[in-house]
Amino acid sequence: MTTDDVRTPSTIVQRRRARRLAVWNGAVWSIGNGLVSTTLIVYWAKELHAEWIGLGIGLVSAAPQIVGLLRLGAPAMIARLADRKRFCIASYLLSVVPLSAIPLLCEPGLLPSPGWSLTTLILLWCVHQLLQYLATVALWSWLADAAPTKIRGRFLGWRQRWIMAGTAAAVVIAGMATANARDPNPLLGEVIPAFPAWVSYGFVVCLGAAFLLAALAPLSQMPACQTGRLSPQIDRSRRGQSTTSWIRPFRDRRFLRLLTFGCWFSFFNGITQSAQGYYPMHVLGISLLVSLSLQTGMNLGQWTVSPWLGRLADRLGNRRVMFVSQLLVAAGLLFFAVATPSQWWWLVGAWVLWIAYAGLNVCLPNLMLKLSPHEANASYIAAFEATRGLCFAASAILGGVMLDSFKDWTLSLSDTLWLSFFPCLFVFGWIMRSLGATLLLWVIEPTTERTNEH
Repeated sequence: MTTDDVRTPSTIVQRRRARRLAVWNGAVWSIGNGLVSTTLIVYWAKELHAEWIGLGIGLVSAAPQIVGLLRLGAPAMIARLADRKRFCIASYLLSVVPLSAIPLLCEPGLLPSPGWSLTTLILLWCVHQLLQYLATVALWSWLADAAPTKIRGRFLGWRQRWIMAGTAAAVVIAGMATANARDPNPLLGEVIPAFPAWVSYGFVVCLGAAFLLAALAPLSQMPACQTGRLSPQIDRSRRGQSTTSWIRPFRDRRFLRLLTFGCWFSFFNGITQSAQGYYPMHVLGISLLVSLSLQTGMNLGQWTVSPWLGRLADRLGNRRVMFVSQLLVAAGLLFFAVATPSQWWWLVGAWVLWIAYAGLNVCLPNLMLKLSPHEANASYIAAFEATRGLCFAASAILGGVMLDSFKDWTLSLSDTLWLSFFPCLFVFGWIMRSLGATLLLWVIEPTTERTNEH
């Protein structure tokens, strides 16, 4: 066998360079992704004045996850269409096309009815998200080779810090860009006149698309990070098996334990998703600027703790960090339950506790990669994300239908005591999310071998 017959493993220097560029990619990408957030799309959907807005909000969150089942085919697509790096970059590049079409096609009143406009908005959002999902499967597989297991928590924590920094910057930009929509802002009213909200939303979408394109520059410079020497015969054999490799994760008992937690976590996050979007906007009367400001505070908190949580996960294990994080995240819904239009500031407590999402954002993918065999990690990543996405989608749609059907429901227990839909739903969500933490006790985390790479 000649040197041309093998795929040379990446050196330590190349993997370090890949990790640095991956951090840059995450920072720039998070600005674009933060600008074009689900929150922004929900507010755009509100401007369309379509019927069944609760279901519409649910579909904005759920529909991309349903089509995201196609992630199961990502490993086969990577093997047959292109290598991992080219597939990742091409998918991210194509995802910008439907995103850029939203301002052109979803202007209120442009299409025959509000229903058509909402449907078009959801379809474009779905295609954009699907292409992002496919690219992310390849990217996670790529990052798994760039960061050895022993230091992966530190790397993911550091990358998550800069993702949070980019997201926080995006929230500030989006808030400033939409501050004068519809009603003149006291600070900007004399400089910039008021304009329809969808115009400012469209500007933010276009700006976000530009940052998503800019995030491809670091990716294009990242080394491919091969960790083993594969002959062409072995590589062709794997390509032949790639169409059925998606079944393997569902036969792995250790992986299924983590998948069970992931599905529980996603389902009971989704069940309150529509209510979490509708309640601050329609009941508490909170503006997009205030919502984005709360999100910025959470992002800055996650920016602070993410590297520390990554180091803690490497030292103590991912499962312990996730257990505490899940309980804190669950308790955030209690602040939604007690918030009222005159005391909306209770929501601040929820966003403070949701800083603990950093522990899940760092440790959940880290544990997923630890439980994924190297030769099939793309299949495991796709199975994990697609299955969780389907659970989230089903619950988000259910939550949207419940919102439309019961948002005005109240039950009088006495002259001074009564129950209403939103507090009951948020308390239920807190209980079920808290119970999800107990599933982590069932998960078996592999031990990591020592490595000298830093």
